[in-house]
Amino acid sequence: MRMNNQLKLLIYICAVGIIFYLVQSKLDIFDISFESNSPRQSTEVEENQESIGDYVEIYNKDGDVIRVNVDIADEEYERNTGLSGRKYLGDYDGMLFIMEQQKISAFWMKDMYFNLDIIFIDTDGFIVDIIENIEPCEADFCPNIYSSASFKYVIEVKGGFANMNGIIVGNSIVINRSN
Repeated sequence: MRMNNQLKLLIYICAVGIIFYLVQSKLDIFDISFESNSPRQSTEVEENQESIGDYVEIYNKDGDVIRVNVDIADEEYERNTGLSGRKYLGDYDGMLFIMEQQKISAFWMKDMYFNLDIIFIDTDGFIVDIIENIEPCEADFCPNIYSSASFKYVIEVKGGFANMNGIIVGNSIVINRSN
């Protein structure tokens, strides 16, 4: 008799789990998904999912499109603050810095809590330099980071992003702004 009760309980738990999964996949109540560690491509986005917010599409060395949701830093204060103080950054999230003109200027990792890749882009939308896996500054010292070429745009993403997604100098990007 005891075995029967345990078997019933196991069946009930499995049934509740399956029902939860089916309801979640239909209604998308929670931010839960089962996906592989392969690069996320724009073709994998469900057709009925509308774009919310700003994002960039990066065309990698294999011709795949990598979508990155971005916060925009197009004002002086926003560019100076950047991702400072954030404790978390999603795998396909970042910040797009928009400079007033194409030039070389310094970046730094002040008040950062995680490594970053910094991707520098010219006015034509081509990647001109990538500095990968930059570690946050020590408490008293924060060196300037410079691109080897002038740039108009910069994308900061989680450290290792460029390597993981096959992004190299010469690839192109498309900026998609919601407003």
